Amino acid sequence: MLKLYGHYGSQPFRSVAWLLKMKNVSFECISINPMKGETRSPEYRGQFSLGLIPAIEDDPGDGKTIALSEASAIMIYLCDKNKWNDMYPSSNNNPSDIRQRALINEYISHHNESTRLMTRKVIRPGLSSLFAAEGNLSPGMTHSLSRSPADLAKLKSTIRDTAKRFQHKFLVNSRGSSDFIVGDTPTIADLLAYPDLAQIPQILGIDYGEFPELEELRQWLDRMAKLPYHDDVHRTATKLGKLYQSKL
Repeated sequence: MLKLYGHYGSQPFRSVAWLLKMKNVSFECISINPMKGETRSPEYRGQFSLGLIPAIEDDPGDGKTIALSEASAIMIYLCDKNKWNDMYPSSNNNPSDIRQRALINEYISHHNESTRLMTRKVIRPGLSSLFAAEGNLSPGMTHSLSRSPADLAKLKSTIRDTAKRFQHKFLVNSRGSSDFIVGDTPTIADLLAYPDLAQIPQILGIDYGEFPELEELRQWLDRMAKLPYHDDVHRTATKLGKLYQSKL
């Protein structure tokens, strides 16, 4: 059975878990918490040299276990192995599939400079402060996030600008209007992007409705929230949100 390492508090972990659940793949979930320094342990680094979550151990079909980290690499691997062409078209000579695969790859390649900024600039500082207060933070991780009016305004400006760039580049662009990032059905690009953007209302309690210029983004988020297993996969984010907002 496939082993998935990480925890549901991680945005990329949620992306991989969501794909597996949507495809009805059984997996063993092994809890690894980077906030407690568990990704830096010699045992984990010996298994996964990048020291990241999510990570998987799986048999690609030759009887030899592959140890793989990075959510995008894992999702591409799973789609290639299982022929989930609806989520990530196979590499063949079909021009339509080649085009769709290329556009998915474009978003994946840009992900760390796009929606992932929501986590690095907005979510991680606040949650680090929360976990420190709860005694669940490893040494050296001591961020804080003030919610003074000035800081809240700066926070919302970062959220608006990051979300607006995503909306412009991947939802409203020269490719034409579509329901999802690439076409009218969800792909791994959508599953990868969603957790970082959805956590703004889920965890911070900041509604995208405050930003009238983000209507296309709100519609996309609504479509994503209707996909199978959405609530199951994002339950931990909702719980974190309730805890975080109770401390403000």
